[in-house]
Amino acid sequence: MSKAKVALIGCNFAGISLGLAIKRALEHVEVIGHDKDREAVRQAESVRAIDRSDWNLPRTCEGAAAIFICAEHDELETTLRAIADDLTPSTLVVAVGVRSVAALEMAQKLLAKDVPFFSTALVYHPDRVSDGSALPAPESIRDAIWAIAPSAGASTAMVDALFALASQLGARPMFIDPLERDGMALAVEVMPAVLSRILMLAVSDDAGWRERMWMAGASFGQAVHSARRAAALADALCAQPKVAVHWLNQVMRQCIALRDAIAQGDSRAITAIFSQAEARHQEWLSNWRKGRTEDHIPIERDHGGLLKLLLGERLAGRLSGNKTR
Repeated sequence: MSKAKVALIGCNFAGISLGLAIKRALEHVEVIGHDKDREAVRQAESVRAIDRSDWNLPRTCEGAAAIFICAEHDELETTLRAIADDLTPSTLVVAVGVRSVAALEMAQKLLAKDVPFFSTALVYHPDRVSDGSALPAPESIRDAIWAIAPSAGASTAMVDALFALASQLGARPMFIDPLERDGMALAVEVMPAVLSRILMLAVSDDAGWRERMWMAGASFGQAVHSARRAAALADALCAQPKVAVHWLNQVMRQCIALRDAIAQGDSRAITAIFSQAEARHQEWLSNWRKGRTEDHIPIERDHGGLLKLLLGERLAGRLSGNKTR
């Protein structure tokens, strides 16, 4: 059986975790990686997340059954323009980790109407990914929530194919509303980086910082570290100004409550604030460990050959509920 081709654009954390999951779960697939950063490609090759790499973007995607775009949001338009002419209704095009509304609008503008494009996000299980880990583990995608927003050009069969593929890789696929996804992503993905930058400014603006900076070591460095660039943070905040202001107001509300309790010497109120935060943290972790439970979404039997190509006929039949195969 000839191998199906999967193109992986962007060898960052998400790209490498996807490559590892695909290589582990799918037998007759060849993963071709592409990234303008040579070191990122080298890392993907070193952990065998890709079979080989190609520096030519259109050639990487040529003839691919599925294309996963894990590049930064500002690189998505360049990528779609470069590959648009070669995409067909049977090519699964999946953007991972970009702003959903903007990505769907971009795809509508640049791609043919019948090209199945999906704006998605991989939300990793808190127990599967260690803080500060540069490279994903082989099991990083297991039990991750794969939030999916299909374009208007995505047929029911292609939606089913992506859901089945995500499930086979160990993730838990779910539909999302693009606006809701973007608003929550701003809170849980962008705001931590914003607050770390604000903390850095707050501490370093103090008159005593120059002489006392040597008291700030590794723990402080971890607290204020973020891989997000300043321009990317500004772009994310300005893309949703009302939502950004809402979450900043929420943070300031909590800070004011804590400030007032400290000023009043109210240790019980201070303890209550932190106890409530810890209880909610534990509740969040507990819910992740229990797992999200939803009714099974049936998979259509007519997949246009995509599932058979990627998963093999027997597995595709099993996922579609066809017991005779």
